[in-house]
Amino acid sequence: MGADDSLSLDGDEVDFSINELKVALQKEDLPGNFPKDAVVLKISGEINLYSAHALKEKIFDLIDKGFIYIFVNMENIRYIDSSGLAVFMSTHAKLVKNGKGGIAMFSPSSQVNKILELTKLKSLIRVTGTLTDAINIIVN
Repeated sequence: MGADDSLSLDGDEVDFSINELKVALQKEDLPGNFPKDAVVLKISGEINLYSAHALKEKIFDLIDKGFIYIFVNMENIRYIDSSGLAVFMSTHAKLVKNGKGGIAMFSPSSQVNKILELTKLKSLIRVTGTLTDAINIIVN
């Protein structure tokens, strides 16, 4: 992708709901240093066996379109099981295989943060309190 190519998304290309999960493209409150090849997914509800596959497909589709920085707003996630954790591990692996980009999560609830700590996922994927912190760690 050349320097003149620009990436853009319509919320309709990203937004979806399945079972207890809702995913939306976060367009508001983006800092000035937000990369053009980045996307913020605002996820609500539960990431579990019944919703994880659809989420993984959506994220991989974004990567295939050229979005190499995936930021996940975890603020409204009530629950995540091993299937959900696997989505983020496979996203990290795909970006590493591609040799560029990264994934970061921000603003997890205390319950989700505890799961991320217990499973050691935080040693693989960056987890921060804010989007700005996530951008500074992954992009800079």
